[in-house]
Amino acid sequence: MGAASVYSLPFIVGNRYVLSSVLNETADTVLYAANQKDMRREVVVESLRPEAMQNPLVVQEFLDAARAQTRMSGGSIASTLELIYAEDTWHLARERVEGIPLDEMVKAGEKLPASAMCELMLLLCRTCIKMDIEDIEGARFMLQHLYYSNSGFRLRNPALGGRRSRNTSRRVLTSAAADLQQLVDECSPHAAALCSILRRMQYPSDWISLSPLFYDEELVRLQQKFAE
Repeated sequence: MGAASVYSLPFIVGNRYVLSSVLNETADTVLYAANQKDMRREVVVESLRPEAMQNPLVVQEFLDAARAQTRMSGGSIASTLELIYAEDTWHLARERVEGIPLDEMVKAGEKLPASAMCELMLLLCRTCIKMDIEDIEGARFMLQHLYYSNSGFRLRNPALGGRRSRNTSRRVLTSAAADLQQLVDECSPHAAALCSILRRMQYPSDWISLSPLFYDEELVRLQQKFAE
């Protein structure tokens, strides 16, 4: 599906956000690159298509996801800025994440030290633990939802609306362990120990409800070794 805007761009939403280009689209939404006028910063704005507003279930899913993302915002997870109603539809403004998407790093054959990858897996474990506690459903893990820069890792907000699946944390972490292992520099200190944890993480049959906590503890112990 080719990118198509609901509006003639550039377009100002709610007298706050200047939509400049289309980044992505679905049957119900369009994601725009935008500028927040008062803060003079680059953001993204996800807008419900006008025709989607005619479907109460789609509208409710959009609102539920927006509110779930607000509960997950902060730290290394991209911030959700605000939900606004303007031009007869709903719009969700979010932080525009800076850095290199990890799928591009994999394609380029780049590697990261085990210490950095341990930090990333801790971020993902703690994200899953928070979703468990808050009873929030999470999106499928995708490398392009993670970004790396000199300031560290940033994660696109993974929260979804709707009922949480009991297998969410297992699904996210087993996929993450498999996809991220290829980024580990196996010549870096303690890489073998990290890869051992990642391999064990990839077996869903071994999982129990407390697995994210157990893996968090293992990764913390490994992280301490990097500091020695």
